[in-house]
Amino acid sequence: MTRTKSAARSTYALLLQGFLAVGGIAAIGLFPASCQTGGIGDPCTPEDEYLGTFAGFKVTQENIESRSFQCESRICLVAHFQGRVSCPAGQPVKQSCRESSECSDGADCVESATFAPSCAGADDPACGSLSGACNKEGFCECSDDTCPEGYFCDGDSKQCKLFVCHKAGECQDPTKELDFNNGKDCCVPGTDTPVASEVCGQCADKGLRNAANSVYCSCRCGVAEGQPEDENFNFCECPDGFQCAEVRPDVGLGDTQLTGKYCVKADDPIVKDGKVDVALAAGQCGLVEGYLGGTCEGQSAPPTE
Repeated sequence: MTRTKSAARSTYALLLQGFLAVGGIAAIGLFPASCQTGGIGDPCTPEDEYLGTFAGFKVTQENIESRSFQCESRICLVAHFQGRVSCPAGQPVKQSCRESSECSDGADCVESATFAPSCAGADDPACGSLSGACNKEGFCECSDDTCPEGYFCDGDSKQCKLFVCHKAGECQDPTKELDFNNGKDCCVPGTDTPVASEVCGQCADKGLRNAANSVYCSCRCGVAEGQPEDENFNFCECPDGFQCAEVRPDVGLGDTQLTGKYCVKADDPIVKDGKVDVALAAGQCGLVEGYLGGTCEGQSAPPTE
């Protein structure tokens, strides 16, 4: 799989990448960690959100981050959540730019992300879509007209860069109310680096599909239906307030160690007969008080008086 380096990652995210080497869904490297049940239900921010081009999660999907630095169990579960944890109100796609004169309302043209596929030598086919040059740092160099749409090839770094219009300090804060966040940008957590992509606003809390109720530390408590029991895996027992339910069935793709049952909130309305019912998830989104684009689930909330 091609990896990319993003200038939009914070120092914290870079440390995560170096020490944990995880993506949105990573292989489990230390099985015993899954038997730890301390902290189940604690909030977590998936590492995908440290990418400046990550558009957010979809309520019709689940995501399992299996080496979360933030969770004692190492599992950060995204249980059919919409948007980004760090950006409650969402946003429309940001205006790309090359210089601040293209921006309005006092915004500056600032870097959001860098696209530079990793490579392992001059003949690595990963660099074929760029200039074909693999530098000593192990990333492909770009040339004119080889960058993805919206990016340009920076002459100094030889990397494809994406710049967008952004006002310094105008980032959303997941600890604040909607009135504070409306109109502000989605940003890489802990930084003033803007997210370039369109991001859906979070679903209302009524159906438990908002960040507080559907993104939290969990643990694997059983195999997928139809699979033999795995005596070598240290499954956990779910604490009070949680139930063991099948989150990811085994469909023959990906790491089977990530399939199966996880501890989910006992009152989650999309759990039916011991399984997460994906068909129910979108209908539980309810009102979206933030940005509601064409690809978002839910209904627009009436304006407040």
